[in-house]
Amino acid sequence: MKKLGLVAVGMFFAAATFAQSTTPTTSTPTRTPAEKAQMKDLRKDVRAYDKDKAAAKADINKGDLNAAKTDIAAAKTERKDIKTDATALKAEGINKPVKIADKQVKAIDEKAVKTDAKTLHTDKADLKADVKSNDLKDAKADKADLKADRKSLKADVKQARRDGIKHPIRRTK
Repeated sequence: MKKLGLVAVGMFFAAATFAQSTTPTTSTPTRTPAEKAQMKDLRKDVRAYDKDKAAAKADINKGDLNAAKTDIAAAKTERKDIKTDATALKAEGINKPVKIADKQVKAIDEKAVKTDAKTLHTDKADLKADVKSNDLKDAKADKADLKADRKSLKADVKQARRDGIKHPIRRTK
């Protein structure tokens, strides 16, 4: 009988524990302008670090070891900058600032790729409409716009891949 009573009391406490409601904190904390400026600097350092690593990897693949060594040295200095910025932000109360900056960089890259893909799509539609209506002057201008947009999209995709997004074009859909 004692065991049954203890089990019942234990189940009561377990139910009471799970029944407690907590309000989830989905809102982002407000940041001061100084923190925003430091996060922007951290994002720039993260981008530079990724770019230096990618350049070093490309130089190694080409066989240019001297250029790779300079890129690796530049990446090391960027990594030191990242660490100093992270310690300053941690002192101000931001948890895991490097991880936050990485996510922000990826989000910015994704947004740029989505914007370019959308612009490319509208330019294609404009070109088709101009060809259909036999407006060759506008079609020629749209074709030049289309070429420039493809170049911009290609650059944004390259930057997104360098910053860690595996399939940036697939993610736009």
